[in-house]
Amino acid sequence: MAAIAAPALVVVGDADSVRPEHALELFRLLGGGVPGDFGPVPPSQLAVLPATAHSTVTFRADLLPPIVTAFLDAPLPSGR
Repeated sequence: MAAIAAPALVVVGDADSVRPEHALELFRLLGGGVPGDFGPVPPSQLAVLPATAHSTVTFRADLLPPIVTAFLDAPLPSGR
C-alpha cells in the first residue's frame, strides 16, 4: 500500500463488514492520518459513511457524489 504514489480515496461504512479500524490502517499506509495543522494535508482521503453497511451503500448514494467529486477535483500534490 505504501508504494502507491497516486492519491487514494478509502470509503467505508460505519456498519460495514470491513471494520473502520481496517480502513484507517489502509489510510495510514497511504500516508494519511497525520495532523494537517502542522504540515500539508496528505492527498489520500478517508470517508466513513454514517449508518451504512457494505450491502446498503447503494441506499446512501446521496452521500457519495459530493465526496467522490471533491476528491477527484482536488489538485494533485506538487511533484506528481
